[in-house]
Amino acid sequence: MARYKRGIIFSLLLLFSLYIQGGREAVGQSGRQGESSQTAPAQSADDVLRVRTEEVLLPVSVRDEMGAPVNGLEKERFLIFDNGVRQEIASFNRRRVPANIVLLLDASSSVFSEMRFIRDAAKRFLEGLLDEDKVSVMQFSDRVELLQDWTSAGSLQQIEKSLDWRYHPGLRTTFYDGLYLAAEEQLKKVDGRRIIILLTDGLDTALKRKASLQDALNAVRRAEASVYVVSLTADVRNQMEERTGRSRLSKIFSGYDRREVNSYLAMLENSERLLSDLAARTGGRIFLPLKDEDLAAAYQAIAEELRTQYIITYKPKPGVRAGEFRRVRVLVTDGSYEVAAREGYTGRGF
Repeated sequence: MARYKRGIIFSLLLLFSLYIQGGREAVGQSGRQGESSQTAPAQSADDVLRVRTEEVLLPVSVRDEMGAPVNGLEKERFLIFDNGVRQEIASFNRRRVPANIVLLLDASSSVFSEMRFIRDAAKRFLEGLLDEDKVSVMQFSDRVELLQDWTSAGSLQQIEKSLDWRYHPGLRTTFYDGLYLAAEEQLKKVDGRRIIILLTDGLDTALKRKASLQDALNAVRRAEASVYVVSLTADVRNQMEERTGRSRLSKIFSGYDRREVNSYLAMLENSERLLSDLAARTGGRIFLPLKDEDLAAAYQAIAEELRTQYIITYKPKPGVRAGEFRRVRVLVTDGSYEVAAREGYTGRGF
């Protein structure tokens, strides 16, 4: 709890001044669809998935009612629908398939007091990956910066150096540009399973943007990426709601109209809906940590889910025209599970 006491007043005052000066743009809606978790089999050379250009690669997460990954399901229990038409599964992999992971970290004033802990939690997440995984690290604040280009997750020392020496604070939040460039530039360099792990409060305070929110969402869709969100919205909102009414801080916040405080809280709620929707539409998941240990637990849960995903491929029938968007639905029979997969894909002309 000590990290909340250090820098929280400074960070909130900075945020108020930024949002009072700037405009806002936020769109969002929430969405959600549920044997206990088992240890995934060890990786072998035969587990490397080879996807034909005419096939759709679909990572699928299955969770029980407690949110824990469900492992060990058979191929026959999965039903894949493409634009409402049931598809024949071409390949079904229950073993760990290497992933391409962009760690996309907020470095704006909203996380000023938490950056050290974010570094430590990110390092713990990296320790749960396989050497075959590839990792790239980016940050966004006043501008978007590539801290580490693609490298093996086994190169821990190199990746940790980028977190220790290159991850640095800024003032504003170029969130939309960060998400857009992670999908449009970094993920275009790699093939296979693509993941963005996003840590942010979801608020964009950039004075000038290269990409809008819709541009960023379209780029994620084109990249066929899953987005896992570790959102700080609950943290910031909780701190404000608990403290703005108390005598010590009420004097500090007295320079702001209560309507402005309420407006900011509404923006946080809207941002949380946006981030939840982003995760749900891409087959990812959102976490809302309130304490130090919650942030570390969120990263550990993401690493566990990546280890237990089912990787399914199929050749869409009827065929897909280039540029055509096709909606995908995945069902699991005989079980009250939560099934998470991206909402669709854009045809490449196969």
